[in-house]
Amino acid sequence: MIKLKSLIIILLLSVSLTSFSQEEKKYSCDVYGILDMQGFYISRNSYNAIDGLFSLYPLAPNNDAQGKDLNGKSSLNFSSSPSRIGVRLKLGEAMGAKISGIIEGDLTGQADGIANFFRLRVAHINMNWNKAQLLVGQYWNPMVLPEMMPSNRDLHNGAPFHPFTRENQVRLDYHPCENFNLVAELGLQRDYATIGVNNARDYKQQNNTMLPEVNLHFQYKTKTILAGIGGRFLAIQPRENILKAGETYSVDKKIYTFASTAYFNYKKGKDNLKMQALLGDNMNDLNLLGGYYESSFDTVNNSYSYKPTTVFSSWIDYAHSFGKFKPAIIMGYSKNFDVNEQSYANAYGLGMTIDNYIRVAPRIEYFFKDNFSLTLALEYSSVKYKDEVYKDRVNGFRTALAFCYLFNY
Repeated sequence: MIKLKSLIIILLLSVSLTSFSQEEKKYSCDVYGILDMQGFYISRNSYNAIDGLFSLYPLAPNNDAQGKDLNGKSSLNFSSSPSRIGVRLKLGEAMGAKISGIIEGDLTGQADGIANFFRLRVAHINMNWNKAQLLVGQYWNPMVLPEMMPSNRDLHNGAPFHPFTRENQVRLDYHPCENFNLVAELGLQRDYATIGVNNARDYKQQNNTMLPEVNLHFQYKTKTILAGIGGRFLAIQPRENILKAGETYSVDKKIYTFASTAYFNYKKGKDNLKMQALLGDNMNDLNLLGGYYESSFDTVNNSYSYKPTTVFSSWIDYAHSFGKFKPAIIMGYSKNFDVNEQSYANAYGLGMTIDNYIRVAPRIEYFFKDNFSLTLALEYSSVKYKDEVYKDRVNGFRTALAFCYLFNY
C-alpha cells in the first residue's frame, strides 16, 4: 500500500509540474480536489466506519451486568480523511471518439475502512461520440447518480437511505434524442461488496457466480430537471464449500436478486430539490439496509437455502440559497419487510434486525467564497428494531462542523 501511495503521489506531482498540454495532439491534464476538515459529535454508539465519519445508524441498547447501556456512550472526533485529489485527462481521439480519463483518490482508507490511508476512488477511461459514451473502469454504480447526490457534507451522503457504492464496470450511455438517455452497465463489486457469511464485505461472492451485475436505466434530462427509472440484476454465491462433521462438501447455491429505483431532481435559480425511492432485495452493497437469511445445513442434500430481504428506501433533499447562506434539509425513511423472518438460522447483512428507520438532518452552509464554505449539520435518527431486540425506538443525535475548500472541482 505504501508503494501504491508513493506511485500515485509521484504521478500527481509529475503531471501538475510538467503540465504536458500539447494542443496539436489535443492532450491535456488538470489536477482538482477537495480539502475537507470535519469535527463531529455522536450522542450514542453507532454502526460506522472510518473513525465515525461514515455513520449509518444508532445501535440498539446493550446492557451490562448492572443494567447500564454499553451503547449509550457519546463521542467526539476530528478528521481530514474526506480530503481528496484527482487528475482529469484528455487523451486525444480514436475511432471517431474523444478520449478522456480520471484518476481520483482520497484518505479514507482501503476496503477495511482504516482512515488516513490513501485509496482509489475512481479510475476510468471514457470514449465520447455524439450520441454515446462508453466508460470502462471504476466508477459509481448506476443506482448512484452524481447529479442526484445530496449536497450535505457528511461522508455517508445520506446512506443508508441514499445508495452509496462504486464498482468496476463497463457502462454505455446512449442519447437517442436531445432529452433522453439510456444507460446499460455490467459491473463487478470490489470495496463495496455484499456482506457475506463471514459478516464482512466479500466481493468473491459475486466473482464465483461468473455473472456481472446488470443495470438498465431510462432518463429524461433538461436544464432544470433530471428524472429517471432503473433496475438491476445481481447474483451472488455465499459459499464455495462447507465443513461438517470433519467432511468438506462443495456447495454452489446462488442468490438471484432484483432492485428498482425512481428519482427526480429539480434545480432552478436558488432552489434544488432531489428525491429517490428504491425497492429491492439484498441491497447492502449499496450501503442500504438488508441482506439475506441462510437456513440450517441440509444434511440430505448437502446444501443451504437462502432468502434475501426486501427493503424499501427513500430520501428527499431540499436546499435554497440566501446570498452567502444555503440552508437545507435531508430526510430519509427505510423499511425492511422481512425483519421478522423465523424459518432461517443465520442472517447476514446491514441492519438485519432493523424494522424501520427515520432520519431528519437539517444543515446550513455559509460560503466565504464560491469554493470555500463552513457547514453546520444536525442529524436526528430514530430506529425501530424488531421486538426481540428492543421494543422502544432507539434515538441518536449527530452534530458536524465542516470546513471545505474545492479547487478546480
